[in-house]
Amino acid sequence: MFGFLLKLFGGGVIGDLADQLRRAYETKINAETAEQKLAADIDMRRIEAAISAMDAANADRWSATSLGRYLIVLPFGAWWTAIFLDSIFSFEWDVLALPPAIMELSVWLIPAIIVGDLGRSFFRRRRG
Repeated sequence: MFGFLLKLFGGGVIGDLADQLRRAYETKINAETAEQKLAADIDMRRIEAAISAMDAANADRWSATSLGRYLIVLPFGAWWTAIFLDSIFSFEWDVLALPPAIMELSVWLIPAIIVGDLGRSFFRRRRG
């Protein structure tokens, strides 16, 4: 479980795409025939297209990543903040638990949004 979380937050999709691109480039360099070079080149272009699609989705403020950031992450963060403040300072707030369906969605959506944001910043830094 810890390994999965480390992979998810430490690289996840971004690390996989970068590894795929590196392997495709190495395959192209080590290719012996023109067909092998062409196949590696096609694979590299496919991976670059996936990277571009992720970047375009993150750049659009109406994309699922951007909307999710505001409609999911911020309210969920406010809820957690209320829980912590109420637990520490013993306010009379009576913070309620989230419905199970919303809690289950947040467990997957929040890391997905974070990975999208990490991907955008990673590829912007790589491009210079």
